[in-house]
Parts: sequence; C-alpha cells; structure tokens
Amino acid sequence: MKQLFLTLFIILSIPATWSQAGISVTPGRLYYKLGLGESSSQVIKLMNPNDKELEIGVSFSDWNYENSGANHILESNSLPNSCVNWIQVLPSSYFVIQPGETKEIEILFKVPTDADTDIPVHNAMVFFTQLNPGQAKDDNGAAIQVTVRMGVKIYHSFSQKTEPVIEIADFKNYVATDKTKCIKLQIANNSPIWADGKVKWELFNNNTGKKSSLNETDFFTLPNDLRELNFQLPKDLDKGKYTISAQLSFGETDVIKVAELEFEI
Repeated sequence: MKQLFLTLFIILSIPATWSQAGISVTPGRLYYKLGLGESSSQVIKLMNPNDKELEIGVSFSDWNYENSGANHILESNSLPNSCVNWIQVLPSSYFVIQPGETKEIEILFKVPTDADTDIPVHNAMVFFTQLNPGQAKDDNGAAIQVTVRMGVKIYHSFSQKTEPVIEIADFKNYVATDKTKCIKLQIANNSPIWADGKVKWELFNNNTGKKSSLNETDFFTLPNDLRELNFQLPKDLDKGKYTISAQLSFGETDVIKVAELEFEI
C-alpha cells in the first residue's frame, strides 16, 4: 500500500491551547517589553496527548502579516525587525515528550545593547516540529505519516506605555465573485506598537427597524499594517435599505471606535 507523508503546519494566533495530531502548545503568543541590554524569560507548555513519545526539534523564522491577516513566513533574519538572534530556547533545541507528559520550555529573550531603537517592534516565530511522524489513514484507507509543526509568535517592544492608534481607512459593501453580498472594512495601525482587537458588527434594517447582531471578527496588526476585514452578509436579507455598524475595540484600555455604512439591496 502506498504510504504518504503529510505535514500539518500550524501557527497559534491566539494565546490559547490548540492540539492536532500530536502536540498541544500554550500560549501561542509571547510579549516582551524590554530596553537595551535587558532580558526576561517566559514559559510555554507543550503537551503530548498521544500514546507514543514525541521527538521535538526547535527552529526559528521571521514573519509578518498579509493585508488579509494571514501569516507570511520568511527565512530567519530576512526582515529588518527580526529578533530571531535574541531568543534562546531552554533547556535545548531538541527534546522528547513522553506520552501524556506536559513539558515546560523556557523562552529566554535578551535585547542586545546595540539594538536599533528606531525599530519600535521586533518579532519572530519559534517553531516546534514533531520529528517522528505519527501514523494515520485517509478516507480511502491509505497509510499516512503525519507530522506537526507548531509556531509560537514572539513580540518585542522598547515602549512600556505606548497606546495603539487604529484608524478606519475604508468601509464599503461589494458583491463577491460567488454572488454573495459582503462588507469590506480596512483599518490602519498608525502606531509604533502592535494592536489586537475585535470588531462587533450590527445590522439595522432601515425599512422595518429590525436590528441584528452578527458574528464578531478578531484582528491582529503590527505597526504600519493595513488590515482588510471582509465580512459576508446573511444570505436571507430582504430587499431594502440597511445600515451596518462596525464597533472596534482594541488595546489594553479597550479603545472604542465606531464606523457606519448605509447600503441598499
């Protein structure tokens, strides 16, 4: 029987536990606010939920966001804001996790004394890769070897008190190629710090007065990012005039900004 090899590439984009086919990692993001020459360490937990031991190897990459919010992975030290060389994984870059074991891994971060302070935010990705593939079967019963690579995002800032500044760049409705009716909201991070938040959507039917709360959307940005949030409207909307509002909340103090758009179906 033909054997296939499958790599599952996972990046944790929220600080929560995620597990799939081999490794569970928490948290998925580490934030460091340190000055020149300063250092600090944080701990992440890797759990093996399987009945076989896992061999784990550590590697690093650079990354940034695409406008859609998707992760763009690059080679180490390819971006000017890379901090790959400032990170050390302890106790080593290779370790074994026994079945059912949770292992604590220390992420030591040390800022060089000559680091470029004109770059307000540095980042990197630490990857934990399963080196001994697991066994599985596809829908047709063919044997598959499955290995998992988990990415933990690392953020660094020199600033201790900077508040993020998010501005609304564009807000409009459009019809997608599959004929679904959508909303596009563009937001710009105009601050020297990362900014994460949520968008609460509310739809108001101007003809009937009916108000509906729609699903929330999470967003993540780095300095100077232009993020594009596309939201599909319910398919069963009646013809008429509508107003949709987008309420953005972000930052440690939950700054609120609201945008409204009127459109007709």
